[in-house]
Amino acid sequence: MAANITINVQPYHLTIAEAMRTIVSFDGEGRLIVAFRDGINYVRGLSGDVLQKRVLAPGQKERRKLPDEERRRVLAELLTWSQQMIEHIAATASSTERDWFERIRRWDVDRLEAERERFRKVYKPISILPPDQYRALVLQATEGCSWNRCHFCTFYRDRAFRIHSPGSFRTHIQRVKEFVGAGIGLRRAIFLGDANALIIPQPRLRELLRVVHEEFRIGPQADFKGIYAFLDIFGAERKTLDEYRELAAAGVRRIYLGLESGDETVFRLLNKPGSPAEAIEAVRTIKAAGIAVGIILLVGAGGERFAHDHVQRSLAAIAAMNLGPEDIVYLSPLIIPTDTPYLAQLQAFDSPPLSEDAILEQFNQLKQGARMVAGPGAKVVIYHIEEFVY
Repeated sequence: MAANITINVQPYHLTIAEAMRTIVSFDGEGRLIVAFRDGINYVRGLSGDVLQKRVLAPGQKERRKLPDEERRRVLAELLTWSQQMIEHIAATASSTERDWFERIRRWDVDRLEAERERFRKVYKPISILPPDQYRALVLQATEGCSWNRCHFCTFYRDRAFRIHSPGSFRTHIQRVKEFVGAGIGLRRAIFLGDANALIIPQPRLRELLRVVHEEFRIGPQADFKGIYAFLDIFGAERKTLDEYRELAAAGVRRIYLGLESGDETVFRLLNKPGSPAEAIEAVRTIKAAGIAVGIILLVGAGGERFAHDHVQRSLAAIAAMNLGPEDIVYLSPLIIPTDTPYLAQLQAFDSPPLSEDAILEQFNQLKQGARMVAGPGAKVVIYHIEEFVY
């Protein structure tokens, strides 16, 4: 069996594999982070949640967070397997590998599960990130969402909006660093949370960014390559070109805006703040300051009645933004929570939700259209919110 076991040691993670049938990776603290077994992928977040992903059929993938009992069972199986593999090769391992093995052996299921409570003492729930930031280090300069009234979103309903003071933000950062420990090496960017952190008035935002730079090295040659954040359209309109230039100088590399739809009626149905026209103007200002953007469109927004206008006017808005090589257009299939006003809004407009086949068709229309109009080098990618775990 030992001949089939391979170890891959990287600066910030170690991977154990057996004939490529079972693969488990650990961070610098020795915590299990990702695994592949029996055709199933597992991702364990800092929060302690475990996301399971597997292909059910061509074009059909299951994504779900494991409930408590199943999560503990899966973790126990993966840790037991890892310990067995380590025992098989420990005698011939290098000193570097043996050091990793010691870190890995410190963890059992109970200790991994205890991390869940530690996480809750450091962070408010981290509801969502853009896909390219799933491995960022999240620093919650704000908590919650300053708008928090979009008809389709329930991510931040459980908390009031709050902006940290410089002192409380530094305390938060120090707790984050202590909690993440040596696992911080896997984090290559700073994501400033929560929902629209850059809405913070510029004088306070300037102070908070200064704290970030005092706590971390940020830059092209540094540990962290840049700072990233969400911003709603209404908040984006409030900032001037000079203020965005100041953010660029402070290391802000990309700002993510939920356009959701370029159609004014659909936009209002979703109860978004601002307007598609304001979004276009804000994006142009942000890009003029040298900051890239990530634009999110909801696939299926507006239902059947507005499907054509949603596609055509969303593509027109993307075309007007003059996107380029560092920009991303995200196409996110709309997941409709049952406890939001969105379904009632669709009913009021006599516009039933799209079927699964219609959602797929609209996704392809938006993908093909966005690739044509987004500008040279801009990326167009899918954004499955069900694939997120932090």
